[in-house]
Amino acid sequence: MNTLVLVRASTMADIQTVSIIIASAGVLAGVIYYVLDIRHQSRLRQTESMIRLSPWFNMNAREVQEAITQVCSIKYENYDDYLEKYSGRPENTMLKILGNYFEGIGILVYRKLVEADIVYDFWGDIIQSSWDNVRPLIVEMRKDSGDVSMFRFWEYLSDEMKKRRQKLRPTQ
Repeated sequence: MNTLVLVRASTMADIQTVSIIIASAGVLAGVIYYVLDIRHQSRLRQTESMIRLSPWFNMNAREVQEAITQVCSIKYENYDDYLEKYSGRPENTMLKILGNYFEGIGILVYRKLVEADIVYDFWGDIIQSSWDNVRPLIVEMRKDSGDVSMFRFWEYLSDEMKKRRQKLRPTQ
């Protein structure tokens, strides 16, 4: 009879131990979920703040397309030639507008608030080709203004898009 009592007591202890472990695991899972949810909500707030703070994200599709078209149509031999042809003209304004727009997207990608793959899926090679078209200008603008970080996130974004293209089309 003592053996039966010991077996029942150890079985009860095992059941209590298992229920304590299950309850503890449930609490731990809840804490982990809560921490992950707080991090996610924080990232969403950061992204929303960035979008609200940047007037460039309020452009409509037509404005973005016009900026891309004008920037990609800029023809120049060197920085001085560019200044002579485009200083004070809409093309110069569009360069700054497009640069700030892609700068904002670049910041979002850099801070991992938006995935680079999603940006590539949406924009394809446009970001890189527009950057390649004006890169010599930006280099000279950086020198001229003394602002070595001018449009650095547009450049970063272009580099990221190039990596995505090479990953998707390794033969090119």
